[in-house]
Amino acid sequence: MINATALETESGNVNQVALERELRAASLDLQQVIVTVAKRHIGSGRRAYPSGSGSPTWRTLQTIDEQVFENPGFRARNKETIRMMFARFDDSRLCSGDLDEPVDWRRDDDDLPAVYLIVRELVQSEATSTAMSD
Repeated sequence: MINATALETESGNVNQVALERELRAASLDLQQVIVTVAKRHIGSGRRAYPSGSGSPTWRTLQTIDEQVFENPGFRARNKETIRMMFARFDDSRLCSGDLDEPVDWRRDDDDLPAVYLIVRELVQSEATSTAMSD
């Protein structure tokens, strides 16, 4: 979720405690924004993926990632140097395949993008809730 290369270059110039505090706050903010945007794409309306009908596509994750990192509120609340520390979808190996294929939630690579990790948890928790209510 964190781009280790960006963290190493920034940590030499910044108070380590302040950097960690900003990064923690930005991480929580990022999680909230991803969940909000993801619910618009996978939890309601014509883009919904009802239980048993499949999974969001890689393209959906890419779209969520783009919208989250372009979100004016997220950009205003977090410095660019902090935003750059998060692993992005386009920087990962995930975007090299067919973007219209359903997402493979079994990936466990290092440096998975934040959008993948958070949306995976969201999808899995919704699947668990649906299964328990049936």
